[in-house]
Amino acid sequence: MAACAVFLLCVLSLQHAVVVIANNVVKRAALTDLSEGFCRSWKFGANIVNDVLYMIDLDGGIIPGDEDGSNNYLVELDLTSAFSTDDGSKYRMSLVDSSVPKLKDQALWSDKANTTLYSYGGRGASDTSADEGLWTYTIKNQEWKLQQASIKPVRLVGGAYTNAPDIQAAYWLGGYQSSDTTLSITDKTVDYAAGMIQFNTTTGVFTQLDAPFTPVQQGALVYIPVGEQGILVYVGGEVPSVQEGINATLTPNAWDYVQVYDIAADKWYKQTTTSSVSSRTEFCAVVEKDPSSSSYQVYVIGGADFRSNDVLYDVSYLSIPSFKWYRAGSLDEGRMSLTCAPYGRQIFGIGGRLAWADDSEAGCYDMPAFVYDSVSEVVREEFDPALSIYSVPSATADDIHDSPYPASWADPALASLFISPTNSTNSTGSASKENKDTGVNKGPIIGGVVGGVVGALMLLALIFAFIWYRRRKGKRQGGYPAEVQLNRDDDNLVGVELPAQSATSELEGSTERSELMAGEVHELDGGGSRIK
Repeated sequence: MAACAVFLLCVLSLQHAVVVIANNVVKRAALTDLSEGFCRSWKFGANIVNDVLYMIDLDGGIIPGDEDGSNNYLVELDLTSAFSTDDGSKYRMSLVDSSVPKLKDQALWSDKANTTLYSYGGRGASDTSADEGLWTYTIKNQEWKLQQASIKPVRLVGGAYTNAPDIQAAYWLGGYQSSDTTLSITDKTVDYAAGMIQFNTTTGVFTQLDAPFTPVQQGALVYIPVGEQGILVYVGGEVPSVQEGINATLTPNAWDYVQVYDIAADKWYKQTTTSSVSSRTEFCAVVEKDPSSSSYQVYVIGGADFRSNDVLYDVSYLSIPSFKWYRAGSLDEGRMSLTCAPYGRQIFGIGGRLAWADDSEAGCYDMPAFVYDSVSEVVREEFDPALSIYSVPSATADDIHDSPYPASWADPALASLFISPTNSTNSTGSASKENKDTGVNKGPIIGGVVGGVVGALMLLALIFAFIWYRRRKGKRQGGYPAEVQLNRDDDNLVGVELPAQSATSELEGSTERSELMAGEVHELDGGGSRIK
């Protein structure tokens, strides 16, 4: 019996050893880069800090050379030197601390000092984990920690978010809770959030803000540094038929307007846009500034048609403050559920799906990131850190010059963020060509024209008196003088041009000439107008 017991113990020990051996065979060492290849992942959290592109929410499940879904990676791309985006060795990888929940679709924010990253929101990559709050990553120490706060927002997914480190803030708008985000929901209920979350990246304080058009999911939110503290621009998104329930009907928002939030005034505006753009969902958006026109372009990249589920190649941009849409060069292949991060004129597109599917039908692509050059409007095979200066196409620049502002503003307060009170000539549309070309205010031009017309009439009266006198004299002498030429059309007077010396000789002693030269004629010259 004892022998049997020993035998059983030996068998059990042997079985344990086999499991260990088997585990050693199956479980491979964590990867340090993507040299062995890649397939797909969505949706990454991404941010560029100190010339490094940080990416989170990548598990090893379908990565060649790993295939262990329990591995949770932080990926880094060094942007200080040129590289091919298809070179897997450039994607440096490290395991995220095992205490950090393994999620997808998170926001990745940064602080003003560029020392800390913050991950918020997201859905369980495989199993739903407890919602403990926001996690921080200290870049220098490469250390993950759970943020300690007395008040924390619930974990949401499917919202729009943006980072504004210059004002020490980050924002999350809309989204929802489901069984993928919290353990408290055990069925297919979706609970949509109302309002917007503001996170102070210095104090760590969360603030709930109003957003009158919520609840909403998807869409995109960007930050533009105008006004006292800047504005947020929200575009796209879908509105649920009920705020909480199962199988809510979703209605896409129209793309002929955007929602604009003035941070300092804590006020939303619904601003109409012009021109056409393809409606979409699960796209990404970034901002590029054109210094020459002092305009901002909100690029929307990829996505999918909400109704047909067709994945889009399209790239378009909304110019602000004209609030007009323009079409840019397309992607090489359609991409939805992607994240974007700008670096100079180059825009990184990260992760996503090639088709609207949740399995292998979503497709595979070479590496997590591609680069879209917003100036040449093509997808580049290599990243080049020297390509930093952004500019709009010449046709767009001309259009902005002709029509820098929308025909109508949602509110004068919104217009005041872009138009100086001392230069409000163009507040409701394009300036007249005369004003733009001469740089002279309308008042002096109008005054000069009126005064000039009066002066011209007086001058013409003197000229005709002079001609009448010379004609009478000419008739007596047998013809017209050589220096005066009359153009005739069916015996009607069409026009007359006097040589300078003739007019001068006749007007030298006239008080009228000195008054004209000192007054109205001078204003006409300054106004750039000319009367013959």
